Amino acid sequence: MNKSLKLKELNESTAVRDEKLVVDKYKIVFDLWKSENSIKTSKLQVLLATNAILVSAFFLTEQSIWIALVGFIFSFVWILSIGRTIGYQQHWKSMLEDIRKKDPNNQLFQIHSAKAKVPIWGRVPSKYYLLGTPIATTIAWLIAFIINAV
Repeated sequence: MNKSLKLKELNESTAVRDEKLVVDKYKIVFDLWKSENSIKTSKLQVLLATNAILVSAFFLTEQSIWIALVGFIFSFVWILSIGRTIGYQQHWKSMLEDIRKKDPNNQLFQIHSAKAKVPIWGRVPSKYYLLGTPIATTIAWLIAFIINAV
């Protein structure tokens, strides 16, 4: 009887420890997912600021073909950089969803799945404008380069 009681206590303590590990894992992955937002925002701001400077230089210099080439290369690299960041955020979100599915009754795991009512202009997923902006600037710089090369 004593062994049975000890086994039951061991199973209960193991379950509590396992639950704590799952909660800790969720918190770590949630922090990773959340941290990608500021990274994406910073990357987009740098892209826009750099392109603003390059556009000014493009119209002020006689060698605008080289400015267009630099703008094209910079914007193309930014597509890859922002795309990588979006990919990591989607990976973290997928991991969060896997944890949530294993324990759908845990309120902590429901935080990221809450759907807020946002205006129509706020419903555009960030991946579209975060990738759309460098794609648009890459195309614009390519057109400027081609026009100046001809």
